Amino acid sequence: MSDTPASAGLERSASPRASWLARSVTAVLGLGVILLVLRGSALPEPVPASAPAERFSAARAREHLRFIGAEPHALGTPRHAAVRDYLEARLRDLGAEVQLQREAVFAPAQGIPRPAANVENVIGRLRAKDGAKGTTVMLVAHYDSVPTGPGASDNGAAVASILEVARALQQGPALAGDVLILFTDAEEQHLLGSTAFASNHPWARESGVVLNVDARGNAGPLLMFEVSPGGGWLVRRLGEEAPDIGAGSLFTAVYQRMKNATDFTALRQGGWQGLNFANVEGTQAYHSRKETVDAVSDGLLQQQGDTLLALTRRISREPSVPEGEELIFFNAGPLRVHYPRAWAVPLAVFWTGLFLFALFRARQRKQLRLWAVLREAAVLLVVGFLASSLARLAWPLLKALQPAFRALSRSETQDNARFFLAVVLWVMAVMGVGLFLRRRAPVMELAAGGCVPWAVVSLAISIVLPGASALFLWPLAGMVLLLLWLSGRATQPLTPWHVPLWGLAALPLLLLLPDVLATFFTVLPLERAAVPSDLLMLAICLLAPGWLWLAGRGLPWASGGALLLGLGLLVSLAVGYHFDARNPRPTGVLYLVDADAKTASWVSSDAVLNDWTRAYLGSGPKREAVDALPEVKGPFWISPAPAPGDDVWGPRVDSRTAAGEGGRRKVSLHITPSRPDVAFVDVQVLPGDAVVSARLAGQQTPGDALRTRNAAQGVLIRYWVPSSEGFDLELELTASGSPTVRLGEHVYAVPAPVTAGLPARPEDTMPVPFGEGLDEGMRVTRTVRLDAP
Repeated sequence: MSDTPASAGLERSASPRASWLARSVTAVLGLGVILLVLRGSALPEPVPASAPAERFSAARAREHLRFIGAEPHALGTPRHAAVRDYLEARLRDLGAEVQLQREAVFAPAQGIPRPAANVENVIGRLRAKDGAKGTTVMLVAHYDSVPTGPGASDNGAAVASILEVARALQQGPALAGDVLILFTDAEEQHLLGSTAFASNHPWARESGVVLNVDARGNAGPLLMFEVSPGGGWLVRRLGEEAPDIGAGSLFTAVYQRMKNATDFTALRQGGWQGLNFANVEGTQAYHSRKETVDAVSDGLLQQQGDTLLALTRRISREPSVPEGEELIFFNAGPLRVHYPRAWAVPLAVFWTGLFLFALFRARQRKQLRLWAVLREAAVLLVVGFLASSLARLAWPLLKALQPAFRALSRSETQDNARFFLAVVLWVMAVMGVGLFLRRRAPVMELAAGGCVPWAVVSLAISIVLPGASALFLWPLAGMVLLLLWLSGRATQPLTPWHVPLWGLAALPLLLLLPDVLATFFTVLPLERAAVPSDLLMLAICLLAPGWLWLAGRGLPWASGGALLLGLGLLVSLAVGYHFDARNPRPTGVLYLVDADAKTASWVSSDAVLNDWTRAYLGSGPKREAVDALPEVKGPFWISPAPAPGDDVWGPRVDSRTAAGEGGRRKVSLHITPSRPDVAFVDVQVLPGDAVVSARLAGQQTPGDALRTRNAAQGVLIRYWVPSSEGFDLELELTASGSPTVRLGEHVYAVPAPVTAGLPARPEDTMPVPFGEGLDEGMRVTRTVRLDAP
């Protein structure tokens, strides 16, 4: 029996008018669906201050934001204390019970250097009226900022919104359950404030629901990107009370496998159910001086407030926290779809099985050859790999076209959307060329070949990452239904009016993918644009015959035009890029002092020096690693600096040694900062193998949990804002261990005599965003030897 399919290519004998009309209708409808999906994230109109008292008003929230986000208020600074006092006063004005939780906390598992700090959480409680016993709701936002920016968006906007929500709650219907308000401290220092609350505060041992709000940028709508285990009922409530909020189990599934964390992480691990929100656009401003009050839109404030207010009122009416329920959920245009997560694998098996059934039925009817289907799948994936590789070259090419991009601490441009569009055009261009080369392939073989990777990925994802399965399952389902219809047509050829059915079959893909692509392109660095590009490539594979037919014989020209337009967009980004006061260059210099040798150096972690940093580092700085700065991967630019004054001596260390078990030694160190404005003190023990355990802030930690994979770091601890009385660190050492302890004391200012005659920071520069390079200021180091007797 012959395995050669009958001709199932597109029928080209129809009139050009009909063919053109069919293509136009399909393209317009497809574009309309995409625009509908993307438009679903519009921000609401802000409500004025004259609104009824029980409503949330963005104008009223902005008054709080003007104070909170006026300037940097990093942990331990005077401005930080002023914001803390402001929050306490406003909560008392609302009639809340207010507590200030002061704790010393050490959380070695949450970061490197292993973080510790003295934190001050501001906590308020609004009691339910008349002893009502509804569900307790906790509204959470961190009130500290980074030292490199005023923090109006991260996280002043959320704090201001929660204050206004609390006021509206007091003015509206009687509360059915208590409402806790937690303004955490030291979130930017690896969640130390929320860790202290979850570990030690009595209210943390209650049960209820957490609504946490954070920020990744200074713009965009709110995204619900994480739900606690068993929080399916909360997803339902979100859909009822705030259907305009973007949400998806895919984001939860991906986020919880990343290294990122928010205050929600500590509270979720403490047993609270809840939802985690953030706005994720405007990442260029993240942790920088561009996080200003004026950059935060009233629409974002209104959306934050409306969402929190509606959810708080609704959830507090629950008599108790419902039983846990796991859902797969996603936005499909204006619709919120959800179903039990347990359905993921059965659905994937069902649609994969139906796909195989369609294949074998089509083979029996001589519409395709199975080996040819696999060939088409392989060809599409090879072309897709080339398209993805081109996407990976976009950021290196941009840096080659404009060397100024090499100076950035992260891959961003002045207009990320233009970069994303260039990448999308390149992927479409390469895929278009590949599809044109396969234009003579039988439709059924090409269509089935495009479905093969989706069937494999859908089945694998439903097992490994079920929360993300909907993105792959339902687009596959649409195409499987089309294949079933096609395989039932025997050998009848397709006319141009039959092929728009690919547009109908693509509807699930068009409803699901654009929003996911937009989110991934926004939150991921530009250098990782290949991740969403891979999704786009798979989408084009799935729609291969319809895509080929839609462009027709003009596909090579369209692909060439897309390639040139993408290149033109990158060139326009390169040519138009320059540093100025609105788009400052991140750059920094550290004054590094060796208190033992009484010498100093200028150090910069900048990739490329500029005129301002050269004024400090001179004409011939060295590029090398610096042992005294183990927290940031080098090499650094370094050159000699003026010697420190006699008033710079670094932290004082008092030690005593006692015998421990098995010949081990217990060394107690009392470390006292030399000045009151110290931001942090680093304690590095080398070699790290000498440490059996350590005790800090009341917590005993084994040495294995303190050491890092990098042996050169040893045991590295950072104590943020230590008190003027200092802190105690107890080390249990091996019997033969004689480690060296390097201490580093950091302040965010450089002594004026040292910078005399050197230029001030230009307006077209800004400090390197927090966490992306060396902290600016002065670091004073000294070493202590703990010799074995």
